[in-house]
Amino acid sequence: MSLTTAVDTCDLPGLIAQHCGAASVRGLGPRGGTIRDPRPGMAEANASLSVWVNALGTWMWKKRGRNSGQGTAFTFLISLGLSTTEARKELLAFTGQHSTWEQREAVATPAPRDILAEAKRKLADVKPVRRCDLDALRSQLKALRSTDAAAQELARRGLWLPGDLQAVNLHGDLAFLVRGPDGRPYNLKRRRLEGGKSRYQVVFPGLSTPAWCSPNYGRASRLLIVEGELNAAAAWRVITTQGLDFDVQGLPGTDTWPFLEGMDREVWIYADGDSSGESMRARIQELAFAAGATRVHQVPALAEGDFCDVLGSAGVAALSAVLHAERPKFQADVKPALENIAFVPEKPLAAAARMAPTVLVGQPLDMTEWPLVRR
Repeated sequence: MSLTTAVDTCDLPGLIAQHCGAASVRGLGPRGGTIRDPRPGMAEANASLSVWVNALGTWMWKKRGRNSGQGTAFTFLISLGLSTTEARKELLAFTGQHSTWEQREAVATPAPRDILAEAKRKLADVKPVRRCDLDALRSQLKALRSTDAAAQELARRGLWLPGDLQAVNLHGDLAFLVRGPDGRPYNLKRRRLEGGKSRYQVVFPGLSTPAWCSPNYGRASRLLIVEGELNAAAAWRVITTQGLDFDVQGLPGTDTWPFLEGMDREVWIYADGDSSGESMRARIQELAFAAGATRVHQVPALAEGDFCDVLGSAGVAALSAVLHAERPKFQADVKPALENIAFVPEKPLAAAARMAPTVLVGQPLDMTEWPLVRR
């Protein structure tokens, strides 16, 4: 219970001063106030971080702006990049509390987790697909038609036409290419129906479970890491349509690992609100800071479902609001006249599929070389 006592009794202004410098808390009174965010990488011209004592006598903090961070002294230490174990030890040391938790675990204290080394070990098994293996599969890949069950499933998710998803028909099943941060194919993911339930599997076994990376990866100033490849594709559709400043990685599962390339910038994380999703959020946040992230932003879980559900039911604008997207930095390449065709078809899907190839957003004209074209 000592951690609870430490949180309740911690002098948060003193803790901030110790970690961020005495000048950072100038202007705070006996009951708190509002100061400029003193955390590394969060410099600002106007004060936006409030510090106060709540009705129970516990010091609290909150960063102004939607989902910009808030909580107790413990969560403030977490926001500085400390792991939960490090934050616990630092808070107990600062308040002079004795750790009953450490006494209980003293017999078999596990070694501190090196999450960056753990990620590197896992990612060592992730390898790109050999060109000869893709060439051997080429004859089995067919372009999706609007009448295919796979196309109807993509339409329900707001992802028809598939565009940068690079989806194909593989023996009647939906399949899509998984590219890495270097643009190379790292696997082909296949959605199969078994007993009325969908199940995803890699077409090329033995190459581990790579994350889906958006085209032209590495050019944006922020990285969005999402649970699920199709959710990542939904986010990428919004990003390209709205002209937002993000790269995207889609993890195939909550226990899998993102590529480390490009994590040394501002990182946004989205996962479902279940226990596995919350575990993924904590793990990826710790990894992001270990990999050099300047800031980590947690996108709240959606009550309406996942990204695909929002995109499919409410469209690009609704999912853009979920991402808290700011004003576009540049205009999307898609012309407004094509928006209804590409994202929310007003015409039957079969009619859209019969249109000229130039209208099929993202679909290359030379299918003999696709999906080997690097993007």
